[in-house]
Amino acid sequence: MSNVTNTEFIANDVQSNQTNKIKQMLVKEYKKIGEGAFGTVSQAKLLDGDIWLGPYAIKKVPAQTEYKSRELEILRVTNHPNVIKLEYFFTHKSPSDGKIYQHLAMECLPETLQLEIRRYYSSAIDMPLKHIKIYTYQIARGMMYLHALGICHRDIKPSNILVDPTSGVLKICDFGSAKKLEPKLPSVSYICSRYYRAPELIIGSQFYSTQIDIWGLGCVIAEMILRKPIFQGDDPILQLREISKLLGPPDKRFVFNANPKYTGPLFSRPLFSGSVLQRFEKILGASGDKGVDLLMKVLVYEPTQRYSPRRILSHPFFDDLRVDGQFIPRGATSPAPLPALFNFSNFEVDVIGELMSGIIPDKQHVQAQ
Repeated sequence: MSNVTNTEFIANDVQSNQTNKIKQMLVKEYKKIGEGAFGTVSQAKLLDGDIWLGPYAIKKVPAQTEYKSRELEILRVTNHPNVIKLEYFFTHKSPSDGKIYQHLAMECLPETLQLEIRRYYSSAIDMPLKHIKIYTYQIARGMMYLHALGICHRDIKPSNILVDPTSGVLKICDFGSAKKLEPKLPSVSYICSRYYRAPELIIGSQFYSTQIDIWGLGCVIAEMILRKPIFQGDDPILQLREISKLLGPPDKRFVFNANPKYTGPLFSRPLFSGSVLQRFEKILGASGDKGVDLLMKVLVYEPTQRYSPRRILSHPFFDDLRVDGQFIPRGATSPAPLPALFNFSNFEVDVIGELMSGIIPDKQHVQAQ
């Protein structure tokens, strides 16, 4: 539950991420919307002169930490419709503990994808397949942009994805674990929430790629279909066992390439009968043949074989989004236009390259966005 809070304070160094101008502003926090090991997130407004700005989601983290500066650094350079936008940032000394905190004021969306999935779970009804497609497409599009910049989110999960169910708009948020990956430089393997952690991380790889986010995306798609996490291990080894129940045992070459020093169990005997395809169809068949095909190209042990974001966007699973520009929002009786899905920047066009003809619909539909 969100906590009502009424905190007001003057911040002297509120810097606009758009103009870089620094001003003194009154900050009014009125609702706590998140809390974790990093700090807190509150809904707030900023008073600039006599104009209230916002509402914003203000994330407060201890200042002077690598964690803080990396997130700020990434949010300062990203600009994409499916990535949360940083509007202002400032530091402020907390009166309660005397410590200085970095505050990141970001755009606010009504809820998380986790909350949206829970609504369907508690109502015992399936999320409409079209909604799953709209959300999946936007996550993949945001990832395509981030990965092209070398940025790996490293904690893709439904609670780190914001949505507006009435418009269908989605934005990836919480870059507290994100990092610009440098080739040949190690990164910690103990990253990503366990249920969404890629198998190479589970067995201790330190030289992984942005493809760990693609695994997380596969887990999120499956969770929208099942209304619960698909892999729920009580510890990392049991997590690998849950993955093996769907994919079969990991290949020894994959294990060696990920971490030659791995000595844990490999679950070398299949934990199910029948083929991997039959297993996918049994568990995830509600996504249809095209959905099963996409999931089998995303939930793959070998990172280099997982589809890239641009390949995901061109997959036939999304064909009806290219044809029909409407959807019916949850709780509504009449259709609404789809969010803008095909308004690609020149940067995105370059990244998509030769796959563009399979991604964009006919020109009429693009203009209608």
